[in-house]
Amino acid sequence: MPNTRRACVGIFLLAMSVLMLEVALTRVLSVMSWHHFAYLIISLAFLGFGAASTFLSVSPRFSSPTLDEGLVGKYALAFCLTTLFGFAATTKVHFYPMDAYYYGDYSNAFSLLMLYVIMGTPFFFAGVCIGYLISRAGEAINRVYFSDLVGAGIGTMASLVGINHLGVEATIYVASTAGGLVALIFSLAEGRFRLRLGSAAALVLSVLMTVLAVRHEIFPTYFPPEKIFREALRPHYYRWHIIARIDVMDPVSLSMPFGGALSKAYEGGPMPTVRVIWQDGSAPTGIMYVPNGDLRRVPALGYYLQAAPYAVKPNPSRALTIGLGGGIDALIALYHGAEHVVGVDVNPVTVDAVKNRYADFAGRVLNRPNVELVVAEGRHFLTTTDQRFDVIQLSGVDTYSALSTGAYALAENYLYTVEAMESYWEHLADGGILSFSRWLFTPPRETLRLVVIQLEHLRRMGIEHPESHLMIVSGGMPDGVWAETLLKKSPFTQAEVAAFRRWADYMKFDMIYDPYEMRPNVFNEVIRASRSEREAIIKRYPYNIKPVTDDNPFFFQFYRWRSLVSPLESGGGYFIERLPLSLAVLLVSLVQILLLSIAFIIGPLLPRGGQLRAVRHKTRVLTYFGSLGLGFIIVEITLLQKYAVFVGGPIYSMAITLFAILVFSGLGSLMSQRFKDSPDRWLKFIIIGLVGAVACEVVFINYAIPRLMFLSHAMRCGVTIAALAPLALLMGMPFPMGLRVTQRVGETIIPWAWGVNAVTTTLGSVLCVLVSMQWGFTVSLVAAGAVYLLGLAVFSPVVRAMYKEA
Repeated sequence: MPNTRRACVGIFLLAMSVLMLEVALTRVLSVMSWHHFAYLIISLAFLGFGAASTFLSVSPRFSSPTLDEGLVGKYALAFCLTTLFGFAATTKVHFYPMDAYYYGDYSNAFSLLMLYVIMGTPFFFAGVCIGYLISRAGEAINRVYFSDLVGAGIGTMASLVGINHLGVEATIYVASTAGGLVALIFSLAEGRFRLRLGSAAALVLSVLMTVLAVRHEIFPTYFPPEKIFREALRPHYYRWHIIARIDVMDPVSLSMPFGGALSKAYEGGPMPTVRVIWQDGSAPTGIMYVPNGDLRRVPALGYYLQAAPYAVKPNPSRALTIGLGGGIDALIALYHGAEHVVGVDVNPVTVDAVKNRYADFAGRVLNRPNVELVVAEGRHFLTTTDQRFDVIQLSGVDTYSALSTGAYALAENYLYTVEAMESYWEHLADGGILSFSRWLFTPPRETLRLVVIQLEHLRRMGIEHPESHLMIVSGGMPDGVWAETLLKKSPFTQAEVAAFRRWADYMKFDMIYDPYEMRPNVFNEVIRASRSEREAIIKRYPYNIKPVTDDNPFFFQFYRWRSLVSPLESGGGYFIERLPLSLAVLLVSLVQILLLSIAFIIGPLLPRGGQLRAVRHKTRVLTYFGSLGLGFIIVEITLLQKYAVFVGGPIYSMAITLFAILVFSGLGSLMSQRFKDSPDRWLKFIIIGLVGAVACEVVFINYAIPRLMFLSHAMRCGVTIAALAPLALLMGMPFPMGLRVTQRVGETIIPWAWGVNAVTTTLGSVLCVLVSMQWGFTVSLVAAGAVYLLGLAVFSPVVRAMYKEA
């Protein structure tokens, strides 16, 4: 390679910009459509890289064994320009997936195809540059691959900083700027004036667009009509964040449930004035106008379904609201006499809007000394405090946004697992109440699954009569009703139940369950059943309502695979929730990956397939590189999720877990250069050690982490990095070592190895979700270890043969 340093700088910047673009586009697609479709960006990025590796192998311009730096400059310039103008084009393609269901408008398939082309093209050009630099790295392969992985790791951090502080559009232009800088670096080395001029112009344009986008949206991101982003409510303020974009509306007087219901008994009363906050164009919350901070001037606060726990426990000493949003639950708690309220929300932008920007509008009620607002993930907050609460409330808290680089955008949620219930239980005071509001649906599923999870928690706690600890009340509306579920640390007394019934009757809410009256519904059947009877009910129920755990936290995945061909009639909730969309997206992703892989990765290589006939060990080589791609992506995605609660939520998991995996894998690649002359001796020990490290991670995550929750946040981050470092170091070694062996097998097979690795990496991103949803994250990690061992078993004879001959 003519200049290794330049190659390392170039591949570092490109890898960083690709990760920034990938994360930013998941946020864009979450707003433009629904979070389910954001998952497709991950597959699209991998496919772009796979197609690039094939293009490198079949295009004559890359046939020279020496590096043509002018080509790197040209394709980096193409990446810069397609990123720059691709975002503008993306915002002009209207993709309304629900129109196919509503109106039979299947033209949206063409819109989706256009988005694939527009969004996927930059990944292709970046893949050409990165693949070309790696393929010509020669003896510098370890340093170049190290720069690639470290750049990707830095990109995860940069995407967080960029989106949170600059916005999505500016972050995309920063990625474009990095591509323009690479183009300029290599064009200056290559010497052609036109390429230099074009690269300099693209770089200047990218910088200008970045500066402008920080101050104002140049190409606004649209909201699809199926989202309930009301045109009648004008946006007053918006802000992007990696969690969700928020849009705060102008004030309006209206009745909204805000994760509950406003009682029919309040009909004719003055409607509260609210600034509605939309999160990614849906999932509404609101900041309520409180004149002069006097809550009694907002009488509607006394008529919300979310006040249910205060009908049993008025004037509580301490109340905790998880999922603060605009602060409605906190206001309800204060209205009912709570002496001290703690409000926790994972999105700092929302908390800032409530506490600072719109504090005067809210009467500064939430700025009182007896109100504590905390930016944190709910589960993580509980592990950092020893406070006990009389009421812990979660009203309609969802994960309807694409988090963790979009690699897991299919509704995992750690607030509704059995382990979460155990954490809430530990932080309840004696006689304390845990209150949830969830959609009821017809037939029931969200609230019903929540009850099943709570029953499993009570069983694990050894509670002899779990039926006496629960009460459920609904909002009393027809289709779309919310239900409030109360779980009390001690049994509900007859006096408490009687008082609660009187409150529900006055509010015109409907009692669904209480311990002292049998009602003919599925809730009574499930709650009063024995364990074996309950399992039978769960098994035959049309929806999946099995209890979810931290190892399988897919609370919102209610559909079974047969629902794809036999849709169930459903009422309630957002329309998007009435369809098995997550399963459909997974299936479409799988089919899409297979078809596009054949068309753009394997297909172009087939004309050269005849050259492989003379290559020995081809099946073993391709299986090895396929296993590396599949194993790596499964481990990466699974660990990203498993460490989320421990390090403080998906943002920290992305910033720490993913960063550590990529950076230490890069260091492992660099360290493996020490074994370049003897992979026959070391490769088997490295992969066996890798599998052993995966096994240690399984034990550590499932048994050690729950016992380390007392540590400070800084110490948890340190423990996470220390726990991941050995595994990640080993994960970075097999690929460059395998490439050195494959060079001895024959140069002809290397493009096929790249292509197969790209295909299995792409497939792995989908298969990991499928396996995790069906059997849990632990099984996914075990499967990844088995895949690595398969690769070793198949490849070992090749290694021995090549180095025996040498």
